[in-house]
Amino acid sequence: MSDIVKIFALGGLDEDGKNMYVVEINDDIFVLEAGIKYPESSLPGIDIIIPEMNYLQENKERVKAYIITHGHDDNMGSLSYALKAAPAPVYCSNVTCSMIKDNFRRYKENPKVDFHIVDSSGSANIAGRKFKFFSTSHSVAQSFGVAIDTSQGYIVYSGDFIIDCGSYDNFKTDLNAIAKIAEKKVLCLMSESSNSSSPDFTSPNHKLTPLISSAVEEYEGRIVIAMYTQNLYNMQEVINLGIKCNKKILLLNPDHENLINSINVPGLLNIPERYKATMDDLKKEDQRDLLVVVCSHGEKLFRLLEKIANEEYQDKGFVLDENDLVIMNAKSVPGVEVVAVEILDQIYRTGAKVINITNKQIASMHAKEEDLKTIISILRPKYYLPVKGYYRDLISNATLANKMNIGLNHNNILVFDNGMVVKFEDEKIKPGQEPVHTGELMVDGLGIFDTGSVVINDRTKLADDGVIILGVTVDGATKEIIAGPDVQTRGLVFVKESDYLIKEIANIYVDTVNEVLSNDYYDYNEKRVVIREKISKYVKKELGKDPMILSMIVEV
Repeated sequence: MSDIVKIFALGGLDEDGKNMYVVEINDDIFVLEAGIKYPESSLPGIDIIIPEMNYLQENKERVKAYIITHGHDDNMGSLSYALKAAPAPVYCSNVTCSMIKDNFRRYKENPKVDFHIVDSSGSANIAGRKFKFFSTSHSVAQSFGVAIDTSQGYIVYSGDFIIDCGSYDNFKTDLNAIAKIAEKKVLCLMSESSNSSSPDFTSPNHKLTPLISSAVEEYEGRIVIAMYTQNLYNMQEVINLGIKCNKKILLLNPDHENLINSINVPGLLNIPERYKATMDDLKKEDQRDLLVVVCSHGEKLFRLLEKIANEEYQDKGFVLDENDLVIMNAKSVPGVEVVAVEILDQIYRTGAKVINITNKQIASMHAKEEDLKTIISILRPKYYLPVKGYYRDLISNATLANKMNIGLNHNNILVFDNGMVVKFEDEKIKPGQEPVHTGELMVDGLGIFDTGSVVINDRTKLADDGVIILGVTVDGATKEIIAGPDVQTRGLVFVKESDYLIKEIANIYVDTVNEVLSNDYYDYNEKRVVIREKISKYVKKELGKDPMILSMIVEV
């Protein structure tokens, strides 16, 4: 019997992050990635955004595995939520497993996980089906793509990659493994799109060493390098460069040091004992041989740098001055652009010399045009499904595939939105598939909200227009006001310059309360609505603002 295959995304299409792709073969569901994305500034108080996973929860008995291709937040960050919705074994590399566990620690989660460690260019049998993996070059070690065997051919998912065969061990693209997959027909290739509009290959422009090696070799003072924790490739470069230049390396953030120690892969991120520095080395008078590595995640990296710039590490002997060189290898990511600019300015104010590595100087380790063409030309898929990127990126990816003259065209290149389903039977698309419901959930500490949440709307109103808090005390017997009114505002006006406004709000409040109390019977909720409407109308007329209005009547 021929396999029936469905493919769709619960997240990752027409957006940056939140990757989650579902491959459904007959009755079995395999989930590729379980990622998050970071919120824009229009979502105050939100920590992360995750895919809505109702489909997985409703079909949890059919979910056979999660395949996590590498240890970045946009691929693994929502795994704990996915496992709660639909528990299943997790297949990943050794390094990715360490980074998933580190992610659980960061968010104070401790889910029970059935990890299956796979070789980045090995294979596995999952639910009676053959999975082949191929290692890829990415900024996380032991990244891989995956090919799922079906009777119609392989379903291949590239993961994040660039073509770099001469890289460090644990970071190499295994073209030989990809070529072996191509020996059998490939039904559908799903390949990343985020850099698809950029010409040429990414390599060697992803390397940090050429940009900083002369500075590290020649500078006679202390050197500080700031980068993201999950950029293991650049971290390996820094370690190698430090050793070459006979520097002692200090990992300033204990969480980062714990992650590096937990990876424990021979030859990967290993700092020989004689090159390891401690916090005590920061108090030595001569620090010319010291290389301080400052790493953290997203905005936390810039908050850590802010503490350093504000001399909050002074008790540890770490104060930046004109004798220091700071190398910033921390491109701003969505949601932290403003903070990144502000903190960079503070670093400059310390007097330290600064080398700021920009997006134009170093490329992110994602496939550009020639990288994509290489993998497409080797695999020669019957159908091509661009994934991972905004709509413009998906279109760019589709366009370059269409121009390759290998049989890919508008009939077999699929540019989808989240939830759109492609169904394959007998190597052909079965039309008329109903979309799967998708959405996103916002995580705030322990709270999870949907996009229409009243909480988010209230926070936005508070941020934009402030709040007015009103209170009076009423005699329960006589229905007369015996104390108040008390009017407090926050985030609305500077009170000392707006006495007239506060007095008028108080008058409207008292008049409305007396009007309500004059009735034999009144409803408290109805009363609050009337008060809110009248005061809101006045404030909007005077200030053009629409603040949150909270009123309270205490009856004694």
